[in-house]
Amino acid sequence: MNILFLADAVFEDLPGGSRMVAWELAHGLARRGHAVTFLVAHQKAKAPDEECSADGVRVLRYAGAGRVLDFMRMGQEACAKLVQENESRFDIVHTHFAYAAVGPLRAIPASVPRIRTFHGPWDDEGWAEERGAGGVVGTLKARVKRTLRSRVETGSLRGSDHILTLSDCFRDLVLRRGIDTAKVSVIPGGADIARFQPAADRTACRHTLGLPTDRRILLSVRRLAARMGLDNLIKAMPEIVARCPDVLLLLGGSGPEKANLEGLIHSLGLQDHVQMLGFIPDPDLPTYYQAADLFVLPTLALEGFGLVTTEALACGLPVIGTPAGATPEILARLDPRLITSGTSPEALAQAVLGFLEGGWADALTPTRLHAYVAQHYTWDRHITATEAIYENACAAASRSCAAAVSR
Repeated sequence: MNILFLADAVFEDLPGGSRMVAWELAHGLARRGHAVTFLVAHQKAKAPDEECSADGVRVLRYAGAGRVLDFMRMGQEACAKLVQENESRFDIVHTHFAYAAVGPLRAIPASVPRIRTFHGPWDDEGWAEERGAGGVVGTLKARVKRTLRSRVETGSLRGSDHILTLSDCFRDLVLRRGIDTAKVSVIPGGADIARFQPAADRTACRHTLGLPTDRRILLSVRRLAARMGLDNLIKAMPEIVARCPDVLLLLGGSGPEKANLEGLIHSLGLQDHVQMLGFIPDPDLPTYYQAADLFVLPTLALEGFGLVTTEALACGLPVIGTPAGATPEILARLDPRLITSGTSPEALAQAVLGFLEGGWADALTPTRLHAYVAQHYTWDRHITATEAIYENACAAASRSCAAAVSR
C-alpha cells in the first residue's frame, strides 16, 4: 500500500508517546513492504525539508508551526504538491493529530480512505494544563481554546472512515462524541521487546548511569505537566522514606511543572531522596528501567495507554500505577495490587510501601514481566492489526466506487 501519515512532527524532531506510536507503526509497515510518507511541520531549524530512512520511510516537512493560519495553509499546499507529484495515488491517509490534518486533508481526494488514531482528547488535555494559568483572563482564553479544539477534534473523528484507539478507555471517550461504535477499533500500543529487555546485571546498569548501588530506586519518566500527578508522588515520599529510609526517587522528563516540582522537593526536605534527571534521551531509557527497582506512574487523568508502562515491564521492571485511564487495563492481569486505590499521595505511598515491604512482589520476576509484554503488547501485533484495518477500508472504498460507477 501507499500510505500517507499526517502528524505535527516525527518522533526524532519532537519526542513523545503518541509520536513514538506513529514512528513504530510507520517503520514497521515499511519493513513489510509498504510505502509510507510522513507529512509534518518543521519543528527543528536544522531538519531537512525531505529525507528518507534506511527502511524507506519518507519524511516531508513544511513551515508554519506555531502560526495557526500559516500552519493550515502551508500544510494544505505541501499536501497538494505531494498528491500532484505522487505517481500512484495514496491508498490510505492516516491522521495521528487532528490539528495537523486540517490543512493537508483539504488536498486529499475524498475517495481515499481516512484512518484516524485517537491518541488523546487534545481539547481536554490542553484545558487541564491551561485553565489555571493567567488568572481569570487566562482561564477565559483556555475555555475558548478548548471549544475550538473540541470542534476540530470531533470534526476529525466524524470525518474518518475508521478510528483506532490504544485502549478501551479512550475508545469510550471517542464514543461519547457521538461516533458509531462500528467505526472504532482498539489496538493497544506496545514495546520493542528486542530493545527493552531485562538486564543481566542491575548493578552494572547503575554503575553506567552513576547511580547508587546500595539504595532502592523508584523511577518515573513523564512529561512534567500537572495531570501527570508527579507532585502527589513527591508528596508521598515523606511517608515512604519514614519506613524505607534508603529509597531514592528518580524523575525523568521536562515540561512546564519543572520549577514547581523542584520547589516542592526543597520545601519537603527531600533533596536526598528525590532527584530530577531532566529529559532522558530515548537510547538511555532501557538502562534506567533496568537499573530501577520499581516504576511509579502517578497519573491523575487522560492516560491513554502509557508506553512507559510496557517498556518498563519489558525490561523486567514492575510498575505501580493509578486507576487513571488505560493503566488498569495493562496491570490488572499481572496483579491487581499494582493498581493504587486512588491518585492521592496517601494512596501512592500505601501502594509503594506494600510493594517494597510485601513478599507478593517476588512473583513479578523479570522473566515473567518480559514474557507478559511479549504475549500482549508488541509492535508486530499493533502493525498486523492496523494492516487489517487498512485492507478493510480499501475494500470498502472499492465497493463504494464500484457502486457509484454502476449507478
